Formats: sequence, C-alpha cells, structure tokens
Amino acid sequence: MNGLPGVPPGVCRRVGGGVEGRLLADMARARAGERLAELGSGCGEVAIRVALRHPDNLVDALELQGELNRVARRLALALALAHGVAERLRILDGDVRSPPAAMTPGGYALVLCNPPFFSVGAGRLPPDPLRAAARFELNGTLADFCRCAARLLSSGGRLHLVLRPERLAELPAILGACGLEPPQVELARSRPDTPPFAALITARKA
Repeated sequence: MNGLPGVPPGVCRRVGGGVEGRLLADMARARAGERLAELGSGCGEVAIRVALRHPDNLVDALELQGELNRVARRLALALALAHGVAERLRILDGDVRSPPAAMTPGGYALVLCNPPFFSVGAGRLPPDPLRAAARFELNGTLADFCRCAARLLSSGGRLHLVLRPERLAELPAILGACGLEPPQVELARSRPDTPPFAALITARKA
C-alpha cells in the first residue's frame, strides 16, 4: 500500500498488496452520489484508494477474514481526520456467497473485485492460511464473486475485476450465467515485450 500514510505492511504483505490492487483502484470511475463496493477487500487497500479519490461517493468493502478487516478499519480511522475516509467507507464482515443484509441488492453502480487467482488444486497452497485464502478459491470461486457482483449491481452497473490471463477462457460463460454482458478486456504488461501478468476486465449488468 505504497503512498498511504499510517499503513503497517505486515498483514497486507501476507495477502498480496501488489500492483494488481492499484490497477483495480485506477479502473474505478464514478459519478457523485453513486455507491461503490469491493468484494474480497483484504486489508482495504483498493477500497481506501477509491474512497480517497472519490470524496462524493460511499464505498462498501466486503471481506470474510476478520483479521484483515481489523487492519482495514484501523487504516480507515487513521485517514479519517485528514480525508474523512471513515465516514464514507464501510468495512463489512461477510461472505460473497451470502452477502450481508447491509449490502442492498441492486444498490451499487460499480463493483470492484480482485478475486483469488487460482482454483483449488491448481498449485500448492501457501502454509500461511491468510495468504492461502487470498490466492486460492478456498472461500468462493470466480463464479461466486461474479454472482455476488451481479446481485449487487444496479441495471447498467459495471463490474471491474482483475484476473490472471490464463483464466480468461472461462470468464464469458460465467458472466453470461450471471446476466453480465460480454467483457471488455485490457491486458497489463510490465513491458511491451513481456507476456501479460494480469487481465483488467469490465462487464456491465444488462
């Protein structure tokens, strides 16, 4: 979480905190008054960045792992006096497979998501349980995240997510089953001559 004051790096580093989160935050574009949400918000990096950049919007951040939410709440409070982030950011405990009642279906113009990159069995699980859950689909699949996003989005609302390029082939069928239109895809590369390391996805609720 480079550039955010008062951020302890330990827990965030355990679950990632890489360039993908910054790319996802940069995708967010919202009109004043629209409500935004992030699914699987980890220690709050993306949601806090979005709240800082959109002072006229409310942001909800949903995360299952309580340890990460405790960090996110501390970060939001640390930024409250200078930027008013705490008043515009709700850190919610909950599961994308059964989102809390506080998240109104159809109430969001924009949903952001950096879901776990790997399906279970696609590699060796890290010994750190926080990191394992952040990297592998232990608590929800890509389809679960997309279904939750579709439930929360208003008509015409947008889903932005970051994926590994090798998972692009399965995405159109998942989005179609959720009532989300075929995605727009931008590939992110470290340099023009290197393979893409991430796919930046935008899909709209029909």
